[in-house]
Amino acid sequence: MIDINIDDFFHDIAVTLLSLYQQFPRKISLYLEDISGPDDMDEFGLHSNRYLSTIGAVSWLHDEGYIRYSNIVHQESVEDCTLTQMAFVKLIRPTLPSNHLADASSVEKQQHTLAQQLHCALKDQSSIEVRSLIERHLLTL
Repeated sequence: MIDINIDDFFHDIAVTLLSLYQQFPRKISLYLEDISGPDDMDEFGLHSNRYLSTIGAVSWLHDEGYIRYSNIVHQESVEDCTLTQMAFVKLIRPTLPSNHLADASSVEKQQHTLAQQLHCALKDQSSIEVRSLIERHLLTL
């Protein structure tokens, strides 16, 4: 069975975290269509399952302590949204092995942050790499 909903979940998490990272430390209005893509509402004005899944991913990030926000307005935007300290540290900490970290240049350290790796994976449209990065760095217990 192909779990497209899970791939979408990982994509939404990556896009949300990077959007907030690029604006950090400001609190921003995060528009859900910027994460999910255009919404195809039905004839009753109800959002698509894909769009509703994006709301779920953003809510999950909030519930798990990765982001803060004041409220979701009309299922369109997330207001006063920012990263928590935990998410910010995970995004900026170099992912190099400790024995390589001391000898790495600042450029190498920057290239090996979760933020940079997620950026590259999204740019390359590699859902496998996005999933791997999220699993390795955010879903570990």
